[in-house]
Amino acid sequence: MTPSSPPMGDSGVSGGCILEDPATPSCGWCRRPLEVTGARWCSKRCRQTAWRARRLAVAEDLGDTPKRLAYADPPYPGLARRYYRDEPTFAGEVDHCRLLEFLATFDGWALSTSAKALRDVLPLCPSGVHVCAWVKPNGVSGHNRGPSTLWEPLLVLPARRRRPGVPDFLRAKPARGGGTLVGRKPIAFCAWLFRLLGAAKDDTLADLFPGTGIVTRCWREFSR
Repeated sequence: MTPSSPPMGDSGVSGGCILEDPATPSCGWCRRPLEVTGARWCSKRCRQTAWRARRLAVAEDLGDTPKRLAYADPPYPGLARRYYRDEPTFAGEVDHCRLLEFLATFDGWALSTSAKALRDVLPLCPSGVHVCAWVKPNGVSGHNRGPSTLWEPLLVLPARRRRPGVPDFLRAKPARGGGTLVGRKPIAFCAWLFRLLGAAKDDTLADLFPGTGIVTRCWREFSR
């Protein structure tokens, strides 16, 4: 199997990225074709977003053997049809057992899931996996009763454990731009993800469920 073809079985949304024509110059961030010859970005917004991604995710060059990393952000268990049934790549629930078997072939990996599904997904993981928390500082809906979930688990098996240490929680608001796909991640999350994995710029990262492509775009800036 290859990283571009994850073992989803009867499983869900792998998303999609903009297909590029190698003969046509494209924007360094969104990869859309450029209308101005010699330009690097299609807009000021793309240039500034790429700069933010690069600044947040900077890491020292360790000079060691490059690692193979993977990140999986599949439809969360029980929610695939609710949120993604209209996506062209929708194919039902994700087989998390097969997905974790595939992730085990990498030097380091991370998997996003929901707080509700954590007790079912965590027992499938090997020892050494760290449960991290993305905390969303949103207000609580007046329609809810009792505890309201304002965080998401990120299960991480680092490829390296680097100094200084990395906090196992992130406080960041959900992405406000970059499309309408439910569950898309903000740039701050991507930078935190790379640090948790112990990533270095010469590593490779397989984004198994690319969705809007934000993780791949941030990785491209990180690798620069």
